[in-house]
Amino acid sequence: MHRDNISRLLRERDWTGLQQYAQSLSKSECRDLFSEMEDTDYTIFFRLLDKDTALDVFESLDPDHQARLIGLMEDPETLRLIEGLDPDDQIRLFEELPAKMAKRILAGMEPGDAATVNTLLGYPVGSAGRFMTSRYLAVREDATVGEVLQNLHASPLRPDEMGVIYVISSGRVYRGHLSLGSLLKTRTEVRIGDLADEPGIFVRTTDPRIRSAELVAEHDLPAIAVLDGEDRLVGSITFDDAMDLFEEEGTEDFHKIGSVRDIGMNVRDATVGLLYRKRIPWLLVLVLMNIFSGAGIAYFEDTIAATIALVFFLPLLIDSGGNAGSQSATLMVRSLATGDIRMHDFLHLIGRETIISAGLGVTLAFAVILLGIVRAGIDVAVVVGLSMVLIVFIGSLIGMTLPFLLTKLKRDPAVASTPLVTSCADIIGVMIYFSIATWYLGVGV
Repeated sequence: MHRDNISRLLRERDWTGLQQYAQSLSKSECRDLFSEMEDTDYTIFFRLLDKDTALDVFESLDPDHQARLIGLMEDPETLRLIEGLDPDDQIRLFEELPAKMAKRILAGMEPGDAATVNTLLGYPVGSAGRFMTSRYLAVREDATVGEVLQNLHASPLRPDEMGVIYVISSGRVYRGHLSLGSLLKTRTEVRIGDLADEPGIFVRTTDPRIRSAELVAEHDLPAIAVLDGEDRLVGSITFDDAMDLFEEEGTEDFHKIGSVRDIGMNVRDATVGLLYRKRIPWLLVLVLMNIFSGAGIAYFEDTIAATIALVFFLPLLIDSGGNAGSQSATLMVRSLATGDIRMHDFLHLIGRETIISAGLGVTLAFAVILLGIVRAGIDVAVVVGLSMVLIVFIGSLIGMTLPFLLTKLKRDPAVASTPLVTSCADIIGVMIYFSIATWYLGVGV
């Protein structure tokens, strides 16, 4: 409804009416319209918002949407929007901008702001240094509670940026942190250094950014300190940024589990061409992998011709192996991502998975043996039962091992996705099933 009303006002060139209508909408409504309107129409609409609303709407957009809007704006308007963002949000926006545009915008920014952005962009992609903000509250350990409280009123930081107070010594060396609440409940003559706790909880600028989110969640912190190689405090990562990161990483893992490359935007806003390009690569890889399954079936043509009833059980067996492998892979990928398990747990887990997968295989084998007897007789039932045990056993071990192998190779374990595991299980399942059938039924290949 809003889009239709705005389109009508644009056609009528009723700029006064359009401005009044724009200013009557909430921030979320203005944000949602970005996905519904043509770029040129939205640019006109956005320019009619009052300054504060425009900044709020811009800040609420995803970085890719911000970059898209920036590309439609003139440089003075662009600078006004970018300067309204926190440093960490500025970095995420600059990562989305074309290099030439980013360089031009940096040249127009205030020297201090540009220096901050350049410093953060100098850290490796995906590191805590690239993800941190330079807006945080730090006080000297020899200051008193009264002195800090007196200076809080003059701080340019927002209230939500003061949830945690970092304690530093000479040279900005990190000594710990304390909460604003504990500061307010302490006598004014107490030294800040005596209140600081948990100096061992921090991340380095070069640490993976997900490490900061894990520590924030593990210790229930409002923010976590970021230190350089000499233990100096250089930044902070807040709780809300950590939760955004968990959401981003979770979305990325779900895409990988479905063998979809990162689309970089909301699915609703993605074009047909973009979604096609992101989905086709893995599908082509999986098609090529499944050629091996077909080759395996062709190799055992004589076995299949001699006992055609074997074909009836083929989908059941290879699907069971793929499903068991997918279960194991999902458990391992999630546990590795959350830090519940580490690489050194592999031997313990593989021993336990051996017992579990053998039990699963035997249980499922009893079920298919009964079906095999009814469908094709005792000989085929024995083949199907033996195959089920081995296929589920090996499929489960594949599903558990692949995430560890990829982690060891410094690859994302989420790549050990359901399609990859099931494709591997399909190939091995075909070979196991028809090899056992050829041996047990005495059919020559």
